[in-house]
Amino acid sequence: MRQALTNEGKEQEEGLASIAENLKLLEAELEGNKFFGGEEIGIVDFALGWLVNVMPVFEEILAVKILDEERHPSLSEWIRRISDIPVIEESWPPRDKLVAKWTAIRHRYLAAARAN
Repeated sequence: MRQALTNEGKEQEEGLASIAENLKLLEAELEGNKFFGGEEIGIVDFALGWLVNVMPVFEEILAVKILDEERHPSLSEWIRRISDIPVIEESWPPRDKLVAKWTAIRHRYLAAARAN
């Protein structure tokens, strides 16, 4: 995701392609399960839970749809399931702050790349 966020042009497209491939792998791992470990939430779900909050922010900043329900039905359902867990939802930073943070990071990387 970092490659897509911090680059433009060909490098960004390569980053988006890499994300698409990784999402396919995650989709396959979830197929038929509620969580990555099966029926109960586990460490892998927590380790990947940041996707739930950050993916829509990256989509907004990059103006692309990365994850959609048609291509990723199991992952989309997992996102809804994770989002409904109160302790997780209550722990997320506000969306507007995430957008501002990641937009600033993107601009800083792009400015540095243009300066070189």
